[in-house]
Amino acid sequence: MRTLTWSPDQLYRPLTADGAHIGLGRYLPRGERRFVEPVVLAHGMGANRFDLDFDETYSLARYLARRGFESWVLELRGRGHAGFHGRDTSFDDQAEHDVAAALRTIGQPVLWVGHSKGGLIAYAHLAQNLEAPIRALVTLGTPIRFDHDRVLSAFLTLARPLYALPLMPIRAAAAVGANVTGLPPEPFGSYMLRPENMDPEVLALAMRHVPSDIFGGVARQFFRWMRTGRVDSNRGFDYRAAFANVRAPLLMIAGTHDKLAPPDNVFATRPVWGGPVHAHLAQGFGHGDLTIGRDAPREIFPKVAEFLEAHATRAGD
Repeated sequence: MRTLTWSPDQLYRPLTADGAHIGLGRYLPRGERRFVEPVVLAHGMGANRFDLDFDETYSLARYLARRGFESWVLELRGRGHAGFHGRDTSFDDQAEHDVAAALRTIGQPVLWVGHSKGGLIAYAHLAQNLEAPIRALVTLGTPIRFDHDRVLSAFLTLARPLYALPLMPIRAAAAVGANVTGLPPEPFGSYMLRPENMDPEVLALAMRHVPSDIFGGVARQFFRWMRTGRVDSNRGFDYRAAFANVRAPLLMIAGTHDKLAPPDNVFATRPVWGGPVHAHLAQGFGHGDLTIGRDAPREIFPKVAEFLEAHATRAGD
């Protein structure tokens, strides 16, 4: 079986204001640069850079570079090229400091694409920093409600003792599933993606390369949101209530078969967002297959690109 390598045109590892590092891989436009604003692509929870930059076929980052954008693949603290900084962290830390470090490094207004939590950190950052230079956003399977079904809620409750760990061992669990069944381990696996939407080789590679351990502090914060119905910081700042003040245009994409981020939980952003909102329901898609599913390059990637192109500044204007 082949292995995955990561070779962006340039690689950065900037320091955040609170002393961690993030990873940033930069792809220059392939051919003519058609748009001024770069695109930042942020991975989901329990994932890493390969979520949105898997290989030449299943890379939204490289697809956008071929469309004339400069693309920056963000890897949050605690994984891969960012590295683990030796202490617990929260969603708040990532939404504030990791996003700020990426924006500071790029140094100009950007467009943002986030898968799952990668969209939520941009929502939260803008909610607290209304002048942040994010001109438009696309989110893929990004919920702002966490009223999951009984099976998932029961599983997350049973897993609660793991939230006290500095890192929850997601990589090890995925490796066990890869070696035993070739599928993500249940009962959580079917929430992560729809295997029938995946090329078998891509699925096998994904299980070995995409999963990353989750900070216990991040898991505790999400579990609190599930129990309380709020989406707030550890200091009590109500992210969701502050969305009304954000004016950036937004495209939300949700999969009809996404059990982790059902369409109703994704599209709940529409009535509370202060800027123009567009929604697209991706027929037959689950969660992880929104980015590396067999049909993602044909059905999802063009939707993302068309929205970004409509809100980007054309080079030379």
